[in-house]
Amino acid sequence: MVTQWYDPETASAVVPGIIARSLHDRGHEIDVLTGIPNFPSGNVHSNYHIRPYQRETLQGITVHRAPLYPSHDPRALKRVANYLSFATSASAVGLRALRDVDALLVYSTPATVALPAMVMRAVRGIPYVLFVPDLWPQTVTATDLVRPATSAHLERVLHHFCDAVYSRASSIVVTSPGMVDLIVARGVDPEKISVVTNWVDEGAFFPSPPDADFAKNLDSDREFTVMYAGNFGAAQGLEVVMEAAALLRDRRDVGFVMVGSGVAERGLRDMVTKLRLDNVRFVGPQPMSEMAGVLSHGDIQLVSLRDAPLFRTTMPSKVQATMAAGRPIIGVVSGDAADVIVESGTGVAVPPGDSGALADAIRAACALTTSELNARGANGRDYYLKNMSQHVNSERLSLLLETASNMRAPG
Repeated sequence: MVTQWYDPETASAVVPGIIARSLHDRGHEIDVLTGIPNFPSGNVHSNYHIRPYQRETLQGITVHRAPLYPSHDPRALKRVANYLSFATSASAVGLRALRDVDALLVYSTPATVALPAMVMRAVRGIPYVLFVPDLWPQTVTATDLVRPATSAHLERVLHHFCDAVYSRASSIVVTSPGMVDLIVARGVDPEKISVVTNWVDEGAFFPSPPDADFAKNLDSDREFTVMYAGNFGAAQGLEVVMEAAALLRDRRDVGFVMVGSGVAERGLRDMVTKLRLDNVRFVGPQPMSEMAGVLSHGDIQLVSLRDAPLFRTTMPSKVQATMAAGRPIIGVVSGDAADVIVESGTGVAVPPGDSGALADAIRAACALTTSELNARGANGRDYYLKNMSQHVNSERLSLLLETASNMRAPG
């Protein structure tokens, strides 16, 4: 498996580890090629150092670490340095460390992670399955990472690169139906594309009573808690949550709890100060092992994405995590994510960026009984188990990798 982010990194970086362990549990021998842990803060994690090569074993999986420029800075230059430094060093490390593997699974976010796989395919004849959680270059141009003046040129360059990556992959995996149409529009054979929904660490996300220690740290006297737990990134558009909190400032029974961190945190805290909000609390990232109990403190969970065409086909892993934990959802999303939230009966969806609609949805949720809220959460849990679970989707991914391994060139 080739992925820039891996354990012990947190937030959205936990997904590659979940996939790797699931495949390992199915009997596959898994090696992971990844970087030095630095996500989401951009600071190298304790007990790790920037070295030419590091090797360790995590939960029975051999992890090969390539050096990189550590950064998750919102400025484009540093982010590009982070992406390209890993892609370059991982290409060199991969040629040595993964020379005997049968197939590669590329967790392609950022898209540059595919470069080592392309190099190993060209030099070693190793086929790769491309797992696409986020579409590029749309992910870059839909955020504020690059200035409009350079966006068009960068988009052209990334389009050419992604076309090359798609054409060389033995198969392509996407996480929502809408992504299929966008990739087919680029000229990719639809028979080459499969939908495999991200699943979550089911040992961490399950129906659970509230965590008592978290309650002490939270120290909230609000009767109804609206919680967002996850990455505070540009793509999430969490400003709408602060605006909704301002609209609900007179509801002394309603409090907002923001669990996590990310590049947008400073701006969100500035909004709290500017709007003089006393109903918003920030809590840092919590251990994965405690997330089920943390989520139970939220009477309603928020899922949010900015309003951009790309995000209508994006299925944030927060949807699956919240549904697996059996918690009701208000989605500030459109497209595929909104469809799942509504069709599963786990909650409601409002237009991205619409703080008034979000405030109205929260007022409506406050009017529900505990039994009604729990029923919505149970609906989501049931939908997750039948359609998004590890059992269902790891089997699909396993079959694609076995097919790819049969395509390995000799030698």
